[in-house]
Parts: sequence; structure tokens; C-alpha cells
Amino acid sequence: MIKEIYYWMVFYLRKMPTNDMPEFNSFLLVSLMAFFNIATIFIITKYLFNISVKLTSSETTLIALSFGLFVGFICYLFTYRQKKEIQEKYDNLPKMRRVKGIAIFWIYVILSFSLLFIAGVNLAPTVGS
Repeated sequence: MIKEIYYWMVFYLRKMPTNDMPEFNSFLLVSLMAFFNIATIFIITKYLFNISVKLTSSETTLIALSFGLFVGFICYLFTYRQKKEIQEKYDNLPKMRRVKGIAIFWIYVILSFSLLFIAGVNLAPTVGS
């Protein structure tokens, strides 16, 4: 699924005339969305199980940066490193399968950003609480 999301991200970024590195930019955006999804799961789990974690700002930054690099490395292995194979595979999809892939892509993109925002605003504790 992540490979198809990557393919459609490249597809749309290639349509932008100012984008001279659509494959790399797609890799970064897919990594960011995967990180957002994992962060959303963490926020929801923390809320549901009433987990309290006390971290300083520098600890939070270090954990987020380390985890972000890990997610980026995993996405690199499954997307950017295999960009030619992904391109060949998804270029030859039947028309109905392409339409389904585009719909899934847009649902994934919209939900990745909106669910993180909704969970972060409504479920994450506020500063000073």
C-alpha cells in the first residue's frame, strides 16, 4: 500500500512545473504522513489507556527526531530505493484499478493530516495540565 501511495504522490508532484525532484519529495511526504499516522496512534493509545509520560522538551525533541529518522529509513527502503520498480508496476494498471488507487490515495492523504490534527487538539493534554 505504501508503494502505491508513493506512486500517486510522484504522479501528482510531476504535474507541478516547479518540482524538479518529484521522487525524492514524494519519499519525504510519504515518510511524513507515516510519521503522522504513528503519532496519531500514539496519541489515541495514550488517551484510551490513560498513560502519563513526563518528558522534557529536549527529550521529546530527541525522541521525535530519532523516530522520524527511523520512519524515514523504513520508507526509503520500501519506496525511494525501489522507485523504478514501483513506476513500472503501477504504470500498467487497468483504468478501474487506477481510479481505485487514486481514491485510496486521496483518502489516505486527507485522513493522515486531519486525524493527527483532530487527535492532537482534542486528546493530547494541554501544556500546564
